[in-house]
Parts: sequence; C-alpha cells; structure tokens
Amino acid sequence: MSRTPNGNKGFTILELILAVVLVSALIGATWLMYGSGFESFYSQNLRTGVKGEAGRGVVRMAEELRQAASLTNAQSSSLTFTYDLDDDGDDDTIQYTWPGTVGTALQRIGDVTTNLVNSVNDLTFSYYDSSNNLLSSPVTVSNVRIIAMDLTVSNQDEAFHLRSQVRLRNL
Repeated sequence: MSRTPNGNKGFTILELILAVVLVSALIGATWLMYGSGFESFYSQNLRTGVKGEAGRGVVRMAEELRQAASLTNAQSSSLTFTYDLDDDGDDDTIQYTWPGTVGTALQRIGDVTTNLVNSVNDLTFSYYDSSNNLLSSPVTVSNVRIIAMDLTVSNQDEAFHLRSQVRLRNL
C-alpha cells in the first residue's frame, strides 16, 4: 500500500494484479476439484445403474422361474414356461428372450412385452437335470430341474457379468 500525494491510501497496480492472479488460481483449483468430483460421481452412477438393472432383472427371472408349473421351451437364449401369475387358477405363459444382437434388450413376454434388461451383450441359459448334469442341446424340457443364467450387460465402457442358478421347485 502506498500513499498518494494527497494522503489517500490505495493499492498499487502491481498489488491488484497479484491479488487477481492469486484469486484466479484459487478459483481454478477449486473448479478442477469439483469437476473431478462430478466426473467420479457420474461414472459411479453409471456403474450402479447398469449393475442394478441387471441385478433386478436376474432376481425377477429367478423368482418367476422358481414358481414355474411347466417348462415348454428351453433354448440357449430364450425360455418359455407357465405359472399362475395372478393366482386365478389358470397358468400364464411367460417367455424370456434375447435376439442375440449385442446391445439389444432381454425381453419378458407375458400379458405384455417389456424390456427386462437393456444393453445385453450376452445371455445364455444352461439346463441341468436333477443330478446337476448339464443337458445337451436340444434339451428335453421334461428333464430340466435347474436353470443357470449367464448375463453380460454393458453401458458405454462398463460391462458386468452376472450368473445365477434356479432350482425349479414345482416340477
């Protein structure tokens, strides 16, 4: 700080420039910290979303398959079964199918068709008998007692693999 000839105190131009440079550096560092924090948040949110959707889809398939009254079609990327979905005494037909194209959805076809899991990279159903022996294709549906599901989903550069086995309780 210096005094002007009339006695007023004030900042020199050099002090003002230095203050502006320091404040700018602090704002820039703060901006970088917030930016990397937001990037990390959105990346984690993406991972959680893909995992959550796949997990919910596998859980729903497992819950419905455990209640299956009969298995009518057993392929590597689709299966069809019946069970009394609405407890009205009549069995409803449910089909899970994936067309085999990377990035397409796994569909649940019942009274309405819904996309159960989006962005599927791979889906494989494997079928086992009551002794836990893998059944070869073509599968005789009357021999199936356990169904294994291998599901791989992705979103951008994130890919996740889930595997689950379901023992058919009502067959």
